[in-house]
Formats: sequence, C-alpha cells, structure tokens
Amino acid sequence: MKKKLIENLIDSYKSVIPISIIIVILSYLLNISNITIYSFILSSIFLIFGITFFTTGAEISIVEIGKSIGNFLVKKGKIFLTLIVTLIMGIVITMSEPDLMVLASELPSIPNSLMIVLVSFGIGLFLMLGVFRIIKRKSYKKIMTISLMIIMFLLYFTSMDFVSVSFDAAGTTTGPLSVPVIVAFGYGIAKFRSDKDSTGDVFGLGGLASMGPVIVLLILGLFYKTGSYFDTTGFVSDLGILERIINSFVASFKEIIVSLLPIVILFIISIIFGNKVTKDKIIKVSLGLVLTILGLTLFLTGAKAGFIEIGYLLGYNIASSSYSLLLIPLGLILGYIIITAEPAIKVLTKQISDLTEGSISRKMINLSLSIGVSIAVGLSLARVLYNIPMIYIIVPGYFIAALLMYFTPKMFINIAFDSGGAACGALTTSFLLPLCIGVCVFLERNVLSLAFGVGSLVCLTPIITIEMLGIIYDYKLRLLRTKKNLDETIIDYEVA
Repeated sequence: MKKKLIENLIDSYKSVIPISIIIVILSYLLNISNITIYSFILSSIFLIFGITFFTTGAEISIVEIGKSIGNFLVKKGKIFLTLIVTLIMGIVITMSEPDLMVLASELPSIPNSLMIVLVSFGIGLFLMLGVFRIIKRKSYKKIMTISLMIIMFLLYFTSMDFVSVSFDAAGTTTGPLSVPVIVAFGYGIAKFRSDKDSTGDVFGLGGLASMGPVIVLLILGLFYKTGSYFDTTGFVSDLGILERIINSFVASFKEIIVSLLPIVILFIISIIFGNKVTKDKIIKVSLGLVLTILGLTLFLTGAKAGFIEIGYLLGYNIASSSYSLLLIPLGLILGYIIITAEPAIKVLTKQISDLTEGSISRKMINLSLSIGVSIAVGLSLARVLYNIPMIYIIVPGYFIAALLMYFTPKMFINIAFDSGGAACGALTTSFLLPLCIGVCVFLERNVLSLAFGVGSLVCLTPIITIEMLGIIYDYKLRLLRTKKNLDETIIDYEVA
C-alpha cells in the first residue's frame, strides 16, 4: 500500500505541476489578483494529494465492488435479474452525480428533477443495453452505429441551443466514480465468457451508456428551450483563501458521500443475497473506500476552490487583451497537458493496461487522449471566438468516428468510446468550461450554446484519436507478423 501511494504521488505530481506552472505564469502576466493565484496554488496541492489517494483507493474499492457485483449477477444465471439490477444501478449512480445536478441547475427552463430523472434513466437504459450486448455477444459497432444514427436524426428536429448541452451531458454523467465501476462491472459480466472476444467486451459499456443522456436530452429539446440567460456571478469569489477551501471541502465531502452511497448499498445487498465476499476483502474494500472518499474530496475541493475562478478570469482577461488570438494555441497546450490529471482517466488507463496485460499501455492511451483533448479545447475556443454553431463540428466529427469503427480493431473501438466519456471530467467542468465562459462573457455571446460545447468536444475527439491509434497499432502488428513469417521462411530455406 505504501509503495503504491508513493508511486501514485509521483505520477500525480508530474501530471498537475506542468499545468499549474503555465496557469500561474499566465495569471501574473494578466495581473490576476494575488488571492486568486494563491488559492489556485493551494488548490493544486489539494489536487496532487487528492489524485494520489483516489487512484490508490479506487483500485481496491470501487473497482473491486464493480467486479464483485458483475460476477455475482452472472453466477445467478438469470439474464432478466441482471438487466434489471443494471438498470437500477445506472439510474441511482447517475442521479447522485454532482456534475449532473450542476448542469440541471444551469437550465432554468427545464425542471431540475425532470432533467435528472430522464438523464439518469437514459444512462440506465443504455447501460442495460450494453450488458445485454455482452451477454448475448452482439456487435458493438452495429449498436453504436444505430445509436449515432438516432442522434443525427434528432439533431434536425431539436433546437440548436440544445445541441451543446445535450452532448455535454454525456460527459457530466460519466464521472470519476461511475467510470471505474462501469468498466469493472463489465469485466465481471464478460469474465465468465470463454470466447476470444470476452476481454475486448470488458470495455465499451461506459461509452454506450453515455449515448443515453444525449438522446434523452435531444428529445427533451423538442419540448423545451435552453434560454439565453446564464448566471456568471458565482465564478468570482470575494471570500478569503481559508473560507474558500473550507466551503469547498464541506460541499465536496457531502457530494462524494451521496455519490458513493448507492454503489456501497448495491454491494451490501449483493452480499445479503448470497454474494460470497471474504472478511479480508471487506476490510480491504472498506479501507479503499476511505481513501477514495478522502482523495476525491481533496480533488474536488481543489477544483472548486482554485480552478473555476482562475479559469474564468484567464478566459475573460485574455479575450479582452490584445493577445486574444493566442487563445486557440493556448487552448491546444492546456488541453494536451490537463487530461492526464483527470482521476477517471488515471483509473481507466490503469484498467486498460492491466486487463490487456500491458499490450495496450497507459502511455499509448494517454498520448492519444492528450492529442484528442488538445484539439477539442482548441476547437472550443475557436467556436467561441468565431461564433461557430456546434452542429458544424459535432455532425462531421461523429460521422468520422462512426466511419473509423469499421477500420479499427474491436477492442480499440470499445476503449475509444469509454475514454471519450471519461475524458470529460472534473477538470473540464471546473477549468476548461469556465475558461470558455470567460471568453463568451467578454464577447457577449450565448454561453449555453457556445461555451458548453467544450465538454461535447472533449468527449468526441479522443474517440477519433484512439480509433486512429487502433488502426496504426493493428497495421504495425500485421507488419510484425509478416516479418516474423518471412524470417522463419528464410531460416527454413537455409536449413534445407
């Protein structure tokens, strides 16, 4: 445990420090107040320790809980029961997702409770569809293609103001708690299959589940409008550093407890109904849950107390300066660096590396994600600066993603869509989104239709870059096999 904590601490330090240095330098150059800068520096330290505790705890708690519940349901051998439990799990996990509550509160034209319930049902329904696919060995490509076709169809009937918000919902509902649980749950379901494709089917569950909120909100957009008003008064605080930290810590702790509770309850219910879990495992999971709660609370405290305000002010101040054209290249740099600090990505890439026995390394996935998110943030700022409608990017983007599925190895397709959902995490909503909002406010543009697209694109572009990685990976693998066969032929010829 101690060795793992030290390894994760070093990894977290390397992830957070580069982005922190860039932001601090920019803040001093743009004359942002010292209290804001000091809050950000302290928040960066919270992030480092938060990521360390979370990644350590998640591996031995929520990942194990997901696997255990999946294993238990498959052992029962009742498909209907498995699907119903999956539906319930998807709904309760999503309903307690803090980012979804924030998104619902930012759309005053739609009742909060209605939006939360419908989006949660959308996640649960598509999660259930994903589990059914794993059990019945259905084609992921076909199901995803049909889902994307439904989305593209709905786009032509839904208000354009709703497009950015609908796609952003896919990212807000796949947070640092839900992503590891869903992947581990898929592993528990697929584990009992003995065919060669079972390992590949471990992934893709989260990516398919994220289609649910998009479809539900696009349908909701047929009956509601987003409106153009967006309250930005909460982005700049007049509190002292200590008050910011305490308020954020208390709020974050409550959110994490509420978010974790449904997962823990499902685990306890499975034990009551016959899921055999050893005493040692329960102790280990309990310790992991403590680390997970502490880690995610520290992480969210840092994100809320320091990143939101500085992100908003950087966007506003750069847009109002004579260096506004530097926003796009700056966005490319920030996007490239910031993704490696997302807790959900750290856990997901670890799961990918472990389950593929290192054949798909964390380094490969992280590089593809960094490139994808870099492009996403650059495009998002270009949209805000030049008032580009979301549909001009999202439709061609998903068309390319759908087309690449038919040239990409199966496992990479599943990993790509899972990674897309995981990429849009807490740092996207607490730094990249405020950055875009700050630019929007200065330019007096519609925040909901323009700034909110950053989450949508952060979900989309990594899908494409990882699919391309899969094509390159497969090509190199075939070249290697051809060379090996050729070498063996030459050796045989020389012996003869």
